[in-house]
This record gives sequence, structure tokens and C-alpha cells, in this order.
Amino acid sequence: MASFHYRRLLLKLLTLGVLTLCLSVLSRSGDNLPLANTQNAGQHVRQTPTKPAIVTTRPQANAPLVVSLARPVSSAPENEDITFKVTNVSSKPIRAYAIKQEVEAGGIRSSAMTFQALYLTGSALQPNESRDDFDTYWVLSSTEEHHVTLSADYVEFSDGTNWGDDSARYAETSAGLRTAAHMLSKKLLNILNAGGPSAVMNALEAGGANIELPAGHSEQWRTGFRSGRIIVAERLKRAQNTGGLDQVERELRQLVERFKGVD
Repeated sequence: MASFHYRRLLLKLLTLGVLTLCLSVLSRSGDNLPLANTQNAGQHVRQTPTKPAIVTTRPQANAPLVVSLARPVSSAPENEDITFKVTNVSSKPIRAYAIKQEVEAGGIRSSAMTFQALYLTGSALQPNESRDDFDTYWVLSSTEEHHVTLSADYVEFSDGTNWGDDSARYAETSAGLRTAAHMLSKKLLNILNAGGPSAVMNALEAGGANIELPAGHSEQWRTGFRSGRIIVAERLKRAQNTGGLDQVERELRQLVERFKGVD
């Protein structure tokens, strides 16, 4: 349960960073436009559906990640949480992926995507391994029953190769995120070696996570970099809250080891 809430926190942090830049780690498209005729602005008001969403998955031939067992978390119409299972059917470990959701209700359509960076939230998804995942579907301006279809849009393997349409350019976001994790963990390791874990936490409180953005990268890459700085700092703060300064040192050394190969 703790792992579930932690992954949700990380997802919110990623989303916050992207929304600030008007990009999206929760990428929205369609602008709630109807299938045929444009509705007036007064109709684009968030409303509560009268029935729980119907959640399905889209079959994808040759996809390395299979999405299955999708369903609402609750039968209450106002609950927007959905759960599903992802399975690695490839021969390589998967370190990150993006799930696309397509939503339709009352003649209105929209789409959204969520990005999971497993290299920050846990271990890679190994071949033939499955795990439960979650999302929150995008409520449209309709009280009609919502139909939500899930599919894999982007898969990033541990060897650096990837698969999929990558509609939101998560390959760039992921690269920026991993670079920030490498740079910040390396900087904090130097502080750890000089002054111990208490010095690391003092540095973070004093703004030590605000490492400079490298020049010459796309906005998607820079978005990932900003989010990576926040996530590493929050991960160390969580380590302190759960296991004290000894846990901070263990967590930091694990981060350094995990991202030492990133240029």
C-alpha cells in the first residue's frame, strides 16, 4: 500500500512539472471537442457522470507491453480512479512506459497519457512479469456514461531502446529526468562524503536540488529534468521520514549506482 501511494506521489510531481510548462506528463488532447459539432463554452463545465465508467483495453499486435484487466476502482460514478494490469511480453526489461487513455461520453472525445518511470519508482518490469497499475480518467463535460479505452503508447527498455508512437515525446522527457537524477545524486554524494547524511538534508532544505538546467535541449527534455530534480529530493525526504538519516545515505547511494551510467 505504501508503494502504491509513493508511486502516486511521484506521478503527481511529474504532472505538476509538466502542467507548469503547459506541456503534459499527463498529456491532454482533443480539448473536450464533440465528435461533430462544437459546443458552446457554457457546456464545457465539468459534470459528474451518472454511471461508473466502462473501461476496456485496445488490442495491439506486436506490442511489448500488454494492458489487461482494466476496470473502475469503485462502482461510485463520481470516483474517477481506474486500475489495470501491465505485462511485459518482450524479451527485455522495461524501465519506463506511457499508457494512453481515450475517453468518450455523450458524443465528446478526449485523450490523455500517463508516464511511469520505473527506474525511479522501483525495479524494471522483467520479461513475462506483470504488475498492477492505476490512473484517473479524464472526465468530459457530459453526464453520460464514460467509455475509457487503454493502450500502450510508449515503452522504454533498460538497454535504452524504445517502442511505440511516443505521441507525447516521452523519450525526451525520460532522458531529461534521468540526467537530473544522475547530476543531483552525484552532487549530493559529494556532500554526503564530506559531511554525512545530515549535510545532504541541510543542502536540500537550502535549495541544493536546484541544479542548473543544461542548455541545448528541447522543452520536453527540460520538463523531465525539472521533474527529476524534484523527485530525487522528495525521495530522500521520504527516506528520512521512514528510516532516518541512515536510510537517507542508503537511498542516495542506490540512486548514484542506478544512474551512474547516464551521460
